[in-house]
Amino acid sequence: MNLEQLVMAAQSGNRDETAFAEICRRFAGLVAKYAGQSHLARIKEEATAEGWLAVATAVRTYDRTAGVQFAGYVESRVKYAVWNLFKRERRRWQQELSLTGNSSNDDGDEASSLLDSLTAADDVEREVEAGWIAEAVRQALVTLPDKQRLVVARTLLGQAHLAEVAGQLGISPQAVYNLRQRALARLKKELAGMYKSKRG
Repeated sequence: MNLEQLVMAAQSGNRDETAFAEICRRFAGLVAKYAGQSHLARIKEEATAEGWLAVATAVRTYDRTAGVQFAGYVESRVKYAVWNLFKRERRRWQQELSLTGNSSNDDGDEASSLLDSLTAADDVEREVEAGWIAEAVRQALVTLPDKQRLVVARTLLGQAHLAEVAGQLGISPQAVYNLRQRALARLKKELAGMYKSKRG
C-alpha cells in the first residue's frame, strides 16, 4: 500500500490503526532527525513528542485535493512543530535568566554556556529557519518541470531578463513570463504546508 492509500485508510471512518502504525513506522526517521538536533539536546523527549503529535495531526488534516504530497506536508508539520517548541523553550529560558538576574543555576557551566550561545547569537532563530526554508525551496524546485525550473532559476535567482531567457529557449518573453507564473503557483502550493504548520 502506498503512502497516499495508507493516509486515506487512516482517515477513513473506521480509523484503520494498522495504516496509522505503518505511517508512523515510515516517518520514525524523520521525527528522530528533527528531534535529535543538537540545539534540542536538553528537550529531546519533548521534541520527539511534538514530532509525533505533528505526524498524527498531519494524518488527520491532510487534504489530497490541495495538491501537496503527504510526505512534504508531514515533514513541514514536524519540523515547524519542533521549531516552535524550541522557540517557546528559548523564551522560557531567557525569562528564567532575567528573573534570577544571573546565568548560573544548579546545572552549572554547561547550562550557562548553552544559554549564552543562544542569546549571544541574536539571529540563531533566523539562521535555523532560513536553512529550513532554503531546503524546502530546493526540494520544491526539483518538482518543477525542466523549463519552469530553468525560468525561475534564470529570472529570479540569476536575475536574467525575460527577453534573454526567451532567446535561449526560442520562445516569446510572454511565454517565459507564463512559465514563471505557473512555476511560482506550483511552488506556492508545494510550500503551503510549511505556513499552515506555523499557524496550526
